Amino acid sequence: MPDPQPVEEAAEETVGSRLSVKARQLTKKGQRVVGQLPTPEALSAMREAKRHALLEGLRIELYAISSILAEGAVERAYRDREERAPYGLVRSGHTDWRMVLASPHTVEEGSVDSFYNLGKAYVDTVVFHLDREFAEIRRYETSWMVERLESLLALFRVGAGPMAKNRMRDGLSFIYGGLHFGTGVSVQLVEVMNRLLDNEDGLGPEDKAEVMARSSRPAFRLAALNLDHVILAYHDLLAPPERPGGPQWFDASNFEVVRAGGRPRTVDFRHERLVAGKPHTPRIDSVSPTWLTHGCPARVSPTGASPPIARLWAWAVQLALQTGLLGDDAK
Repeated sequence: MPDPQPVEEAAEETVGSRLSVKARQLTKKGQRVVGQLPTPEALSAMREAKRHALLEGLRIELYAISSILAEGAVERAYRDREERAPYGLVRSGHTDWRMVLASPHTVEEGSVDSFYNLGKAYVDTVVFHLDREFAEIRRYETSWMVERLESLLALFRVGAGPMAKNRMRDGLSFIYGGLHFGTGVSVQLVEVMNRLLDNEDGLGPEDKAEVMARSSRPAFRLAALNLDHVILAYHDLLAPPERPGGPQWFDASNFEVVRAGGRPRTVDFRHERLVAGKPHTPRIDSVSPTWLTHGCPARVSPTGASPPIARLWAWAVQLALQTGLLGDDAK
């Protein structure tokens, strides 16, 4: 194998590459399309301008690898659905004990009686399949991707803010953060949309699901935020808990039903929440890390297919309908 090109040259080439192109290159050609990386110590010793340019050049590679791993985990969960009837969900133990069981229990029909329980089962399911995806990759020639991801994250932790550093402490945590966001926020968005659409006359569960299926923009808007911004923006959208220590849900006053021809078409953030920096670019003067990774790696697809966030959103709507959380046509 020829010696890898210097990272400065690789960075210049990467800047001009689209993420999907870079992901395809990594999938087909492997390590031949990546350059040498400096150590975190060497990066810290660089002048700020050079350090910034180097990290900017590596950003697409970071997201290309992350998107490959994220898409693999989501597709694994989709393939397993028929084996986990009726919902395709498992109880892996993550949301209860912060561990992943080797043989999780299948979520049984009728056991999901609230959006809170749906969110727990959904996160458990995705975490389980992400863990399996990482374990499988490490056994094959593609194991270099996980090692490369770890090396890239070590560089991006240099100068990052405390929340970003925690999220980027290792490869599994980085991918998990995006997929956990995709599952948890999707369920919370379905819950608040369901409350809003309950006020619309003549909308049954199937009708509400159709509106929600067209309403993925809030999930994508939040997924576009920087790591150090998304948590603060997320909490800014929450209503006070109904009881101390209880779960918090999105405040419905932050959202509105968008109509077409007098009928509900979609649900989105209220216009005033999208101006003056909220929630698209939050006003967060106190958070200014030197280096950021932009957005969630699960919001793009390396293959050009439906992005993992979109798949997770569509599945959340289907699950809410399937479990009866959108209501009963007989009522």
